[in-house]
Amino acid sequence: MDHYSDGDSRVLRRVLLSAGLLTFSNAALAAAVVPHRAVYDLKLLRSSQGAAIGAVSGLMAYEVTGSECDGWTVNFRLVNQFDYKEGNSRLIDSQSSSWETGDGLTMNYSQKEFVDSKQESEKRLSVTRAEKDGPGEGVINLPSVKNFTITPETVFPMRHQLRLMQAAESGDSRDTSLVYDGSDEDKTVRAISTIGKKVNAGESKEDKENQAAAALSAVPSWPVSIGYYSTDDANVETPIYEISFDMYQNGVSTGLVMDYGEFALEGRLKNLELFKVETCQ
Repeated sequence: MDHYSDGDSRVLRRVLLSAGLLTFSNAALAAAVVPHRAVYDLKLLRSSQGAAIGAVSGLMAYEVTGSECDGWTVNFRLVNQFDYKEGNSRLIDSQSSSWETGDGLTMNYSQKEFVDSKQESEKRLSVTRAEKDGPGEGVINLPSVKNFTITPETVFPMRHQLRLMQAAESGDSRDTSLVYDGSDEDKTVRAISTIGKKVNAGESKEDKENQAAAALSAVPSWPVSIGYYSTDDANVETPIYEISFDMYQNGVSTGLVMDYGEFALEGRLKNLELFKVETCQ
C-alpha cells in the first residue's frame, strides 16, 4: 500500500474523531453526542518539489450515531484519486467502522482498503479494559493474530473528544493525550492539541459563504490544530503529521487541513445532515 494513501486515511479519520462531537450542559463531563453525517470535497492544497504526488481529488464521508448508554458507532469512507508525477494514478477507497462503549471500556474497529477496486487489506481488532482507569488488552484478528496492550492513561477517540471540548469550553488552549483509535493496528499516538479563541456563532467568514454549512450559523466554534507524534521515541520533536480544523460545538468540523510535510490536503464541507440526538432510557 502506498505510504501517502494509507496515511491519508488515518489522518482524515483522526481529524473528525478529534473534532469534539459533544455538547455540554453546565460543567458536566458526560454529554450527548450529536449524531450527523458530513461529506467533504478533498483536494491537494500544496505539494513540495520533491513530493511524488501531483494532484489529489476525492470525497470523504463521516457518520456518527449512538449515545453514551448504547455506545457510539462511527462509519468512515474515503475515496481519493491520487495522480503521481511519475507512474500511474491510483484510486484509493478506504472504509472503516468503529464502536466504542460510553464508559470507555471497550472499542471494536474494522477497516477495508481497496486500490483500483481491488481489496488490498483488511483490519479487525478489539480492545477491552477491566476498569475505567486500567490498562487495556487488545487483540488483532486481521491481518494476523496479535495481542497487545494499551497503557492506563491511553484514551479512545470519544474520551479524547471529551477532553478537547472540555478544554475549549473552559478556555484552555492546550491538551496532550495518548490516543488509540485502531487505525494503525497496535500503535498509539501522542496528540498535542492547540485550541484557539472561541468564534461566535455566524462569524466564520468561510462557512458563511458555504451553503452546505448553513446549519452551523447559530453554533460557535474553535480553531484547533493537532500534532500527532510517535510514541516509539519519547524525545521525538517532529510530528508524523499535523491537522487543523474548525471545531463546532455541535460536532461538525469544517476547514480541514492535513499536513504531511511534503504535501497537504484540504477538505471543504459539501453536504451536512444532522440526526436526532439519542438519549439514554
